[in-house]
Amino acid sequence: MQDRPTLPELLDAVRGFISDEVLPTLHDHRLRFRSLVAANLLDMMRRELALEPGILRREHERLATLLGAPATVDADADLAAAIQAQYAALCQRIRAGTAPPDTRAALTDSVRGKLEVANPRYLDGFEPV
Repeated sequence: MQDRPTLPELLDAVRGFISDEVLPTLHDHRLRFRSLVAANLLDMMRRELALEPGILRREHERLATLLGAPATVDADADLAAAIQAQYAALCQRIRAGTAPPDTRAALTDSVRGKLEVANPRYLDGFEPV
């Protein structure tokens, strides 16, 4: 663990620099667009740092329930690998025509978690088909 500034504080500082000092001086549309993209990526990184542990934990538990297997991973470091294995098992079941009844709802919740990080504004109009 590092002292201050923390990683989120550093991301905020760079984001503020781009938004408040660089963008107002840019007249080249291409550079302005690329700077906006960079600022948005910093926002995504900040949200991912804050939200990812909880999103992954809920994802793992949701998939464990869906697949009828216990959520056995305790360490956050192992969650991504466990979720990947769960998705592989779910894909096999979907291909075999034996998808669990709540598959669509579980996948919809997964998409909501991804949107929380990528762009939470999309959640305002998110209506699953």
